[in-house]
Amino acid sequence: MFAKTTTCAVGALMLCAGAANASLFQWEWERGDPGQYGLNDNGGRFDSVNASFDTETNQLTWTVAFTNDVTEGFTLAVNNGPNPKGHAGELSLLYVDASNPADVMITAYAYNGQNSNRSWRDGNGQVGGDQTPDIIMDATMRNDWVLSASVVDVDGARTISFTVDATDIIDHSPMYPDPDLPPSADPSEGWYGIGFEQQLGLWMHPYRTFNPTYDPQTGAITNLQASGEGWFDGRDFTTVPTPGALALLGLSGLVGVRRRRA
Repeated sequence: MFAKTTTCAVGALMLCAGAANASLFQWEWERGDPGQYGLNDNGGRFDSVNASFDTETNQLTWTVAFTNDVTEGFTLAVNNGPNPKGHAGELSLLYVDASNPADVMITAYAYNGQNSNRSWRDGNGQVGGDQTPDIIMDATMRNDWVLSASVVDVDGARTISFTVDATDIIDHSPMYPDPDLPPSADPSEGWYGIGFEQQLGLWMHPYRTFNPTYDPQTGAITNLQASGEGWFDGRDFTTVPTPGALALLGLSGLVGVRRRRA
């Protein structure tokens, strides 16, 4: 839980500058790969996932391929290693609505820490009842942060892909802070938002039926009909950094690069 800062020793200034400009981390998973994860294909049979995250630009790309074309959408939380499930006040939960393949909608809410998709309705899962949801990016804002989003169906298989600028998600100050923080702490201290670095944790739940209703003025989700749920929940996947990112990691004795941790 700490803010991002960068310092360079005098002798490493040029190398640090070059490495900091190349900080892309990539992750590729194919069905059958080993790892610490659980898989359920009810919401679509997983075939592969390809992802990348740039720690400088905060650009996140996510592509998931299913061997059938039944998936209408999914929820997704991603962090830097642990299984995101249960991490209230730390992460965003994306709602990727592919019910209309020609017009994919994406919204982002602060994840309430519950094993459900109800963050759009209940912002704080630590207390009873439905608390005001903590919306970060609504459907009307997608041109500001969703760089691309698509659904491709080929030979009965479906691939859903998107690229977003996650800066506003990462910079968000949660309405309901991490419950493990001291009462006097800055709420943003426990916030990670979304992304990954040397390791990746994910909590992705696809659905056969995924039909959100949006408020036409605010772009917030007002109702969500979701059924036929599957999941891909995992932790501590090892990512592959670009050569520049490897150089940055190799300067650990001279260079400090830090980002708020989940």
